[in-house]
Amino acid sequence: MQKKKFDISAKLVSPSTKAWVVHAGRGRVNYNDFAADNVVFLEAPYLNVDKLILGKREKIRRALRQSIAWREHKETTGSQPPSQNPADYSDSVFSDNALQALSGSISRLYGQAKVGDLVVVPGRDIIEGLSQAVVRIGEIVSAFDPQDVYSGGRVENQVVPTRKVKWLNVIPRRNISLLLEKKIGKPPAVREIKIDKDTEELLGHAYESYIFEGSSSGVVSANKYDGSDFIVLNSSSELIALLVSAHAAFSGGVSPPSHITDAKDFAATYFKHASVENIEVDFASPGYWRIVGATVSLAAFVGLGIAIFSSGLSADTLVKGIEVTNSVSPSDSNVKALEESMNLFLKSMDKLELEKATKTATDAKATIGLQSSTKPVN
Repeated sequence: MQKKKFDISAKLVSPSTKAWVVHAGRGRVNYNDFAADNVVFLEAPYLNVDKLILGKREKIRRALRQSIAWREHKETTGSQPPSQNPADYSDSVFSDNALQALSGSISRLYGQAKVGDLVVVPGRDIIEGLSQAVVRIGEIVSAFDPQDVYSGGRVENQVVPTRKVKWLNVIPRRNISLLLEKKIGKPPAVREIKIDKDTEELLGHAYESYIFEGSSSGVVSANKYDGSDFIVLNSSSELIALLVSAHAAFSGGVSPPSHITDAKDFAATYFKHASVENIEVDFASPGYWRIVGATVSLAAFVGLGIAIFSSGLSADTLVKGIEVTNSVSPSDSNVKALEESMNLFLKSMDKLELEKATKTATDAKATIGLQSSTKPVN
């Protein structure tokens, strides 16, 4: 019988990944264009840039002056078309601070931002039926291509170069920390945010599960919880504690038991060895646990365990082992070790304890919607 496969869907975030705040024009007038067309852009109509131009500040200034000349031509009836040759325009520093800032934003968005970087766009959107100040977060999905242009309904966004984006999440602005709020700030149009321990919050808003600089984070959600299922909620927390303890026991560092006959005693013994940094619990609307681990595999291990126990597979099937994949980050080298440690845990569990865990998870899945980002692969 072929082993059941599970996809942990965990984003492996490179240490070189950056985030770029892109303001959607004055008064955020381009926000809906960004959202609907999966792009971000600057208000620089008729801007013509390529990789060679973007590599030199003086060439960007020439291209921006050419853009301004073409905009004026388009707005002036009967005027002569300006030169198509960038060399015919000055490369001196702009005396206008706004234009100087715009030339820097052009360099950042079209020249420096790379595939996989995050994009953060402040705006207003409808959440739960209400118009709210929000932050829209996406990921750049392709390299800059001068042929990727957009034309909207305003003079300012006619024939503008774009960056293609996959939107990941929209969150109320009130939900972000004061530190991140200060980083987002106000214009310039494009601002860089370095992703580090202080700003890692961004990754939590963007991805349900991720691995970054030797640590991991993942969400176990309960989207059906309505406040009346406290007992099920409590048993789910105990199941998460069991999985955290199992990671400590079977992922190295301590000697694991050969046979687990009492899951509660096992958790009480091994939880203190866990590499967990934090377990954030929030059941306001409607609820989740976010597991943050000081290792690359803890959060993924917990999410994998939730998916396995709630999958409907029998205890006899589980002890034969499962397979693990990561479709979001196929290059993730941690997958095999995660698979091995989970299989060691499943095989060590007494059949009765394994059946209890699967019943807890399947009941919680039905009652409070218990689930993680890990999914069974058909």
